Amino acid sequence: MVWHWLLCLMVLVSCVACAPVISSEVRAGLDPSLPYTQIAVSPEAYIGRRIMLGGTIVEVHNLRDGTRLEILQYPITRRGRPQTDAAPGGRFLVFTPEYLEREVYRPGRAVTVAGRIAAVQSLPLGETMYTYPQLEPQELHLWEVGSGFPQVHFGFGFGFNKSF
Repeated sequence: MVWHWLLCLMVLVSCVACAPVISSEVRAGLDPSLPYTQIAVSPEAYIGRRIMLGGTIVEVHNLRDGTRLEILQYPITRRGRPQTDAAPGGRFLVFTPEYLEREVYRPGRAVTVAGRIAAVQSLPLGETMYTYPQLEPQELHLWEVGSGFPQVHFGFGFGFNKSF
């Protein structure tokens, strides 16, 4: 009887661990057939389209009217996690009217964003101008630092606290 409940608990935990990070309501309105490589070639042609992208934060700019994230795009898994061991596809911007703390949304952190391509911006990148698609996020997920797998621990233990 106990094993039955333990098995049910393990199945429940594994289902939750594999759930997508972007809500099903938001996912329903996205265009999954639009790859980033196609957007990067002609971003102005896709203004208004709703997509999901992932990557790692390159820069964070806190501006007077919100925060702009510059993100290096990577392919994403079914859950939406950026696959940083794959080749990056280019860069994109995310602008949110909320203030995002730079110490939390710092360079190197993985993010997944679902939203609308709202604009195209040309900004300096080194000694050249780079054309960025800019997303207006409907949902933005900041991934925990680490392996990307949920940390589930089972076990028993004991301990003591001794003051000296």
